[in-house]
Amino acid sequence: MRVPQRFWIGLVAVIVYVALAGGVGNLLDQWFPTTNDVAELALSHFPVLIPLIAVGLIFVWRAGWRNDVWRTPASFETQPRRWWMLAFPILLLAQSVILLVGTPWGRWSVGALLVILVVNIMVGVGEELYFRGILRASLRSHHGETLTLVVTSLLFGAAHALGSVLAGLPIGFVAFQVSVAAAAGAVLYGVFRATGRLWVAMALHALSDFALRVSSGDLSSRSADDLSPSPVTITTQAILWMLTLVLLISCIRQDARTRRAKTEPAQAVA
Repeated sequence: MRVPQRFWIGLVAVIVYVALAGGVGNLLDQWFPTTNDVAELALSHFPVLIPLIAVGLIFVWRAGWRNDVWRTPASFETQPRRWWMLAFPILLLAQSVILLVGTPWGRWSVGALLVILVVNIMVGVGEELYFRGILRASLRSHHGETLTLVVTSLLFGAAHALGSVLAGLPIGFVAFQVSVAAAAGAVLYGVFRATGRLWVAMALHALSDFALRVSSGDLSSRSADDLSPSPVTITTQAILWMLTLVLLISCIRQDARTRRAKTEPAQAVA
């Protein structure tokens, strides 16, 4: 069964994902109070993310979107080759490794680490599958790389600020949270563009969240984006955010070349 790639399909998919992952997770916390943060983390993620990931994978397979969701031409497979994009996965990996090296592992039990790791793997797989996978494919099939980058990143940022909006936090804080999460989404978009493989973005997303959580010791946050960053994280993120501006410019230029390539044959015929 081939399902047409339409933006509204991708939009509905991420809305359902965010509503269930956030809403049901919060309800489970309230209905079944836990005695510690690790148990709360497991309860608010396992029952919700497992079925959401399963449904997303089945949809991609049954809809015939597999090639567009899981793969895109890597930066070193295109013309011109964009080797600089490999800085996205390299820096994100380096940031996580540095945080893990400095983590006080003695504060964690093996069981707690296992729960945190599995939860963050599911978060990485789920968010990348729906945002850089399904949503991106639904947009990219009919629009340019620039619009796809901007829309997927902004929606990713808005999704991570939903809890703050519902909690009635100041609009200035919400706007800041959206911008930070949107920048993180653009970085992960850059990882996907650089490597051409969605699973790489999933793995680095999961590793980054895991490193932030265990290094800070804070599991109460619903998202690793809310954790207090270290100087290393701030420095690396600043470089990555500057790279997202370069990525945006690159996408604009790519779309301009694509438009010229389409108009030149028509002008030659005329």
